[in-house]
Amino acid sequence: MKIGLNGQRILTQNPAGPELYTINLFKSLAKIDSENDYLVYLDREPDKDFFEELRAGNTKFNYKVVSCERMWTQYGLAREIIKNPVDVFFTAVHTIPMIKSSRTKFVAMIHGLEYRYSKNYKNPINRFKIERPIKYAVKNSDKIIAPSQATKDEILKRDWGVSEENIDVVYEGVSDFFYKRDENEIEKVREKYEIGNDFYLFFISTIQPRKNLPNLIRAFSQFLRENPEHKNTKLLVAGKKGWDCEESLEAPIKYGIEENVKFLGRVPTEDLPGLFSGSRGYTNVSFEEGFGLPLLESMACGVPSVVSDIPAHREVGGNLPIYADPNNIENIKDGIFEIMNNTYNPNDFIERSKLFSWEKTAQYTLDVLKKAIEKI
Repeated sequence: MKIGLNGQRILTQNPAGPELYTINLFKSLAKIDSENDYLVYLDREPDKDFFEELRAGNTKFNYKVVSCERMWTQYGLAREIIKNPVDVFFTAVHTIPMIKSSRTKFVAMIHGLEYRYSKNYKNPINRFKIERPIKYAVKNSDKIIAPSQATKDEILKRDWGVSEENIDVVYEGVSDFFYKRDENEIEKVREKYEIGNDFYLFFISTIQPRKNLPNLIRAFSQFLRENPEHKNTKLLVAGKKGWDCEESLEAPIKYGIEENVKFLGRVPTEDLPGLFSGSRGYTNVSFEEGFGLPLLESMACGVPSVVSDIPAHREVGGNLPIYADPNNIENIKDGIFEIMNNTYNPNDFIERSKLFSWEKTAQYTLDVLKKAIEKI
């Protein structure tokens, strides 16, 4: 096969969810597949080191810069694929060209439909602009990949004219970089982020309403009041500021625990395993997730978790996390109490995390690309 890959997002300076997914997938495809030819489409010249890493074990990975000042996907990329078709084109950024070559099959990865929690979703015009490219990709791709059964179910609920058989669930993976770190490394991140020797819970994500931080902080404040022996326990919040983050940032002051909640901002990836490993547990009571990669990373580091009782978290964590109703403050507080007062076997979480790997993600994605080509 000649496989085209949308690489536009891998050039983002501070890669987040979809970008990190794409980068990890490309690296793993290069590692497992030496039979097929790959062409990564970019909108500008890349960092050569990245492609040298890909080609170190697989010389069949190449890239092409598609120059286009406006509407890169709908004009520049579409024109390139029509002029020089590939057997199958894969994208993980929720959009495909509207003008397509019949000689190329299209596969789109839909990370989730959490856009209904976005800032502009209540406005009908903005909702149309947000939803239209995703809906088009779902209806007009030869195959769809979802990162969880939860996301597949949400797509099918939309009644967008796609059959259940046309959507394949392919779980994301966890990097080998995430593993339980020793006390020396944990001490280094404690010093770096001025945590001291206190117990702490760890949260990581972009700060936005969907992540439900105000309810988490309120529940944490109740836990501290009812359990004075834990009065010095911290909640560390890692992640950049997203839209409408003011309520989350002000919540510690509102509930009188500003000394117990520490906003770390965006944390370098190399610090995350140490922060996970040193915590009493990971916590995230978000309203909706497409997959839940931080939960998986926390398990790989051998720590327990308190997470919202939503389908995506259940798929990743199985029966290991403490699940809480994201709308029930008492329920979240009780989960925090349980994680702070019980002991857990790190190996239980580590073994569960081994069910997921980027190599598996790459292999299953490759299988879907093959099915798209074979589809009549």
